[in-house]
This record gives sequence, C-alpha cells and structure tokens, in this order.
Amino acid sequence: MPVNRNALIRYRTIDKCLQNRRRKWTIDGLIESCNEALYEYEGIDKSVSMRTIRFDLNAMRSDKLGYNAPIIVTDKKYYSYEDPEYSIANIPLTSQDLNILQEVSHLLRQFKGFSHFNEVAEMLNKLEDKIYSEQHNSQPVIDFEKNELLTGIQWLDILHKAIVSRSTVQLTYQSFKAREASDIIFYPYLLKEYRNRWFILGMTKKGKEICTFALDRIREIVTLPGEIYREHKSFDPHTYFSDIVGVTRNTGDIPTIIEFLADRYQSPYIKTKPIHASQKIVEETLEGTVFSICVIPNFELERELIGFSEGLKILSPAPFLRRIKRKARLMYEVYFGED
Repeated sequence: MPVNRNALIRYRTIDKCLQNRRRKWTIDGLIESCNEALYEYEGIDKSVSMRTIRFDLNAMRSDKLGYNAPIIVTDKKYYSYEDPEYSIANIPLTSQDLNILQEVSHLLRQFKGFSHFNEVAEMLNKLEDKIYSEQHNSQPVIDFEKNELLTGIQWLDILHKAIVSRSTVQLTYQSFKAREASDIIFYPYLLKEYRNRWFILGMTKKGKEICTFALDRIREIVTLPGEIYREHKSFDPHTYFSDIVGVTRNTGDIPTIIEFLADRYQSPYIKTKPIHASQKIVEETLEGTVFSICVIPNFELERELIGFSEGLKILSPAPFLRRIKRKARLMYEVYFGED
C-alpha cells in the first residue's frame, strides 16, 4: 500500500505519541501533535481532521501497512499501545523491502570519487549492516560494470566542483604519446563516463574548440581563483554526443552515413543493442542484415565495428572503408606477417 509523505509524517507522529506513556493521549492531542509535525516538516498549517486521524489509527492497526499496531482505547477516549515496547520503527523489514534496499546500496556504491558519496558513506554502511542482519548470506542480483583498478577518479570531485562553481583550473596532463606532462589552463564544462573511464570536456585558454581529457592521464589539478572563467558559446552537452560514438569528436568533421553488413550471427546483437541512436535497417539479405548509422567517424567507432571481427563488413563510404581495411591489414601482419 503506497503511503504519501504527509501520511507517513502523521503515522510517525502518532507512533511517538503512543510511546510516550507519561501523557494520556486523546484524539484531540494526536491531532494537535500531527498539526505541529506537518507544520515543522512541510510548512502545512492546515488542521488535520478528526476523520483523518481515525483513518490513520485504523490503518496502523491493520496489516495494510505491515504495522499491526496494538493500539487500544481506555476509558473510551485515551489512546495507547497495549505493548509498551511497541513502535512502528521496530517492524522487521519484509523480503521485498530488503531486496529494494540491497539494490539501492549497490547502486550508491558506484559513486566513488565524489565527496557527496563520502557524506553518505556512514549512512550506507549502517544500511548494509541492517540488511546483513536481516538477511544472512544474500547475494546481489545486479552487478554494475566497474573497475576497481581504475585511476583518475580522485579528480572527479574537484572537477565537478569547478564546473558547478564555474572555476578555471590548471591541469597537469600527460597523454599516452607525450614524453612528459605539461600544464594547461582549462575551463571545465562537463564530466563524461564512457566504458567505465572518465573524461572531462572543456576549453583551454589558448584554444577555441572543445577538448577532451582522460582523467587517468591527469597528474595534478590546481584551481585558479584569479583566472577568469570563459564559456564556450556553442557547446551544448545535450547535443554534443548526439552524432558520435564514445567521446572523441574531431573538429570540423560532419556526420556521414556509414553502411555495414552484419552476418546472421551478429545481426541479432546489433538489432537489440544499436551501435548508435541513428541506426536503421537498410536491407535483409541471405548473408545477413545491412545497417546504416549517421555519425562522425572516430576512434571509438572504429574499435566498436572492428570488435565484431569477421561478423561485420563495412560497405561505405569509401574513405572510412579504406581506414578499416588498413587496420585489418595491419592486424593480419601482426598475426601472420612472419609466416
């Protein structure tokens, strides 16, 4: 039975009242306490009706909410718990409640690297202790993609704060190709995760185009309070990734239609998990399915398509086909060049 927030506040207020045996609780006293609680928590100054409180008492007595509260009436007007130790807060969790809480705890564990997570970590530990005590030897039924050896997540929080506060930073960055790290004055705009790896998008002080840096290649970040933060007038995080696969967008390139043939073994996978949102079926043949996507070619797209190996063949356009052929030739040389 779903319970709205106001009703839950009333139930908890009534529960606290009935636990307080130093006072005799009439229906008017319960109404007054509920009114005070609703005003304190929700800013509601409208008086709760006697009919509503009577409904609340009946609901708490029943098993609709799982409370089965032992509420009794003495002298035809005073409400209390027959069991002085009873409280709705002590109700054991149902198996459904435990399953939901367990999935929530697994979900929250994915946000390592943010200070927000540090603030709820203690609460989460208590939640998991409660789940464990209620449900021994239970196994998670959802396993999120994660990499415990992932580096660079320590920069998530400082970059997130810099974006929110519109602060300029200095990145000490070393790409895989560079021999040494260099300092870059940077205006961060967006954090992006792709395949369990984090990237920061923004603009450098010396540039005009959007740049993408991998967090695992950052050596140090320093906030520069005295440096003016610059916006990129045309950057829209909602549309920036709409015509690419992954995070790399080559400056000046425009979307192109790429057609490829997937054999009958790979076609079902590509149909159920499209490579890009623009994906369409062009033709069904005896060999398989011809698909088309409209994207800006980049490294991530090449890796995605090559990953299907012999089960996928690029058909057009010619320049992209030549790039894939070249990579296929190099792969052949790696494996068979010495034979």
